[in-house]
Amino acid sequence: MFKTAKNGQSTLEYVIILAAVVGAIIAVAAALKPKITATYNTLGTTMQNKAGEVNFD
Repeated sequence: MFKTAKNGQSTLEYVIILAAVVGAIIAVAAALKPKITATYNTLGTTMQNKAGEVNFD
């Protein structure tokens, strides 16, 4: 009756793979957020302290 193509991937399969990859990226970002925030805070504090030590005399 209906012929369906068996070779190649369908659009739905690509959407499912894309959703899995995006979900994995979001999960990793959520897991690493505290460490990334702490690193940026430390970096900012260090830069602010170093900038306060600069003497332009």
